[in-house]
Amino acid sequence: MALATGGALRLAAGPERGARVAGLCILFGFSAAWNWLLLTPWVPIDALSRVIHIAIGGFLIGFAVDLIQPKRSWNIVLSVIYAAGSVWITVSGSLLGAAPTEAGEWLRLVLYLLLWLGLIRRLNVQRSEGPSVLVVCVMLSLGLGLVSQMSGEDSIAAVAYCLMAALAGYLALSWILALSIGNAVVLGSGGAVLGVAVALMEPVSQAPAVALLCLILVPFADGTAKRLPLGPAAFRRTFYPLALIAVALLPISLAAIMAYLFAGR
Repeated sequence: MALATGGALRLAAGPERGARVAGLCILFGFSAAWNWLLLTPWVPIDALSRVIHIAIGGFLIGFAVDLIQPKRSWNIVLSVIYAAGSVWITVSGSLLGAAPTEAGEWLRLVLYLLLWLGLIRRLNVQRSEGPSVLVVCVMLSLGLGLVSQMSGEDSIAAVAYCLMAALAGYLALSWILALSIGNAVVLGSGGAVLGVAVALMEPVSQAPAVALLCLILVPFADGTAKRLPLGPAAFRRTFYPLALIAVALLPISLAAIMAYLFAGR
């Protein structure tokens, strides 16, 4: 669905604007899966059910930035506000929820915020590398799905796999058409992935911390992928995403093994 919708948006809106609008197809595909495949409630009652709201917020804020194209400083401010708001509703329970009362809750809030800002920053750095942003998000979704499945968190695994499918559809489109990666894709995709990760990091989750730590290496897989001998520049542009996928599979495989061993499944 994401592939077909993205292609239609790209053709309807034209080359430049279409590239910015097409990223919304990820949200359309993920929302459709949420409603008709996952049958997950839209009411944000826990960390997992808030993933769709976090994704919607990220895509809409990013889409507005892509259309308005404000100064870079405003782009940074909006990204920080989005990250802080997403973390706050996850920890407190709602956007206007009460502040945490225990030191452990504040520690979680700070940890989640650092992860959020770190990944968004990392994805912004990779925007000039073609579909690298989408490859990282797809592989993170795959890793989160495998860790969830191995840990017995089947509901989280289902959400992670559906998100991976929506991202993979747009990855294929952006790869074929060489679409530029806008703020909507960075904030929306990164936010959705982090929403799933946070659900897996909640105290009630059975996922072992050592498995989740392995997944931190995935956004940095490009450092190794760039050093692989991929031939001339023309071939490198084509095959670099495949090299990035291959390198990212290493920490993902390790994370799945750790989850299987330490979760006792």
